[in-house]
Amino acid sequence: MRVSILGAGGEVRFQTKVVGFTTDGGRLRGVVTAAGEEIAGDAVILETGHSARDIYRLLAEKKILLERKPFAVGVRIEHPQPFIDARQYHLRKDEARPALLPAARYAVATKIGERGVHSFCMCPGGFIVPASTENDEVVVNGMSLARRDSPFANSGLVVTVEPEDTEAFAAEHGVLSGIAYQKALETAAKRAGGGGQVAPGQRVADFLEGRISSDLPATSYFPGGKPAPLHEILPEGVVSRMRAGLKLFDRKIPGYAGKEALLLGFETLGDRFQIE
Repeated sequence: MRVSILGAGGEVRFQTKVVGFTTDGGRLRGVVTAAGEEIAGDAVILETGHSARDIYRLLAEKKILLERKPFAVGVRIEHPQPFIDARQYHLRKDEARPALLPAARYAVATKIGERGVHSFCMCPGGFIVPASTENDEVVVNGMSLARRDSPFANSGLVVTVEPEDTEAFAAEHGVLSGIAYQKALETAAKRAGGGGQVAPGQRVADFLEGRISSDLPATSYFPGGKPAPLHEILPEGVVSRMRAGLKLFDRKIPGYAGKEALLLGFETLGDRFQIE
């Protein structure tokens, strides 16, 4: 990507932090760096990633028009990879995946009550990894190494959150209510995990029945998990739709919601705004 930018006549600035903006009639026209340099352009694209919430706060302070967009929140769901292999490749009981076949993957999606429920970033032969950006949060994500040789398969399992779902935070946070909604979940996960990057977890069967798991199955998540009532921590609208989705997905992939399936919290997909 960097070579392409340079080849097109662009510049790449490392160790250059944006601390301000230049505007024209409320529209974003350029950025100001920590060194005091102003960089203007016909268009400004902010690719902020997950860890730049300070940029959104700065945009709001500068009265640059922001419009809330839908995002999604949920959990990481993890199964033994041999289970996914058996279901996706229709293997016989105790039959190993043929060496020439890659670790199997899946995708599931539905709509419950006008909100999407779907898998996201499925990682065959992968790992659940910590992805928080502040010390008072626990956030989980997933990845696979090129070999896809972990004994586990994991995927995000998320529910769409519309702007109206974050209204409880709007009075205090305004257009940034979605960020506050996410932050509340991430700090709740930290408390439920009990410290460090330990994640709150629950067996899927217990999540569906509304009980805390007595223990958790083995996991690829190195910091480990702690049994917690995810069904009480997540918003009711997310819980009810996720439960309905899990039951449907269990019909598509029998055993998907079985006793060895693990939920770890929380996956909070990046902030969504339209910026003028």
